[in-house]
Amino acid sequence: MRVGTIQTLTCVDPAAELAAFHRLRPGVQISLREATAPELPAGLLAGELDLGHLAPDAAGLPDGLVAFASRQEDPVLITAPGHLLATAGRTLVKDLVGEPFVDLRAGTGLETAVRRLAAHCGLERRNTCDVTRIRLLVDLVRAGIGVAIVPRRIGEDAGLPCVSVRQPEPGRTVVLAGQTPRPRNPAAVALLDRLAGGGPDRRIRAAARAAADRPGGRRPPAG
Repeated sequence: MRVGTIQTLTCVDPAAELAAFHRLRPGVQISLREATAPELPAGLLAGELDLGHLAPDAAGLPDGLVAFASRQEDPVLITAPGHLLATAGRTLVKDLVGEPFVDLRAGTGLETAVRRLAAHCGLERRNTCDVTRIRLLVDLVRAGIGVAIVPRRIGEDAGLPCVSVRQPEPGRTVVLAGQTPRPRNPAAVALLDRLAGGGPDRRIRAAARAAADRPGGRRPPAG
């Protein structure tokens, strides 16, 4: 069974979920692929992945994919401990003008969400660093190189100040998706039951009905 995930997934703990699944089904070989936002839908469409946690942009999922569950991640601004905003509690995106930002490289789901949020609020960010790993991003923020907008759990796990970001729209939507309303791999059906919740037959029937109601019977909303 092959599962894909974005790098900054926080609404689900993939390590804990896969470990629990492995204890229940030790004979199932699990392959986990961490990839960028564009690569994961492509992997699902090509049949290289059975399930994937994606972060689709405003356009939603590509034609040919089905959403089984969607969750929202709460974005926060993280700063170095001594930063002027560290004890602010809350900030507006527009008030971050002039702040140096540390960001993930373009193509990641988080970078796309932050870029959209900044554009929506009229903020022209000054990016100091573009990195490929979230751990390096956190270390750079801790060192005072810049600030960053990340899911709350990342900031809290790092022990950095987390400043709530007031914004006109919900945070990033994370979607658990597949290529068909019922995964072809029986192991993927069992894992889907854990990740999406509810009985597998009830959920799969609901997904099939939702897919049939959409134009072309295939494309779900982003969340």
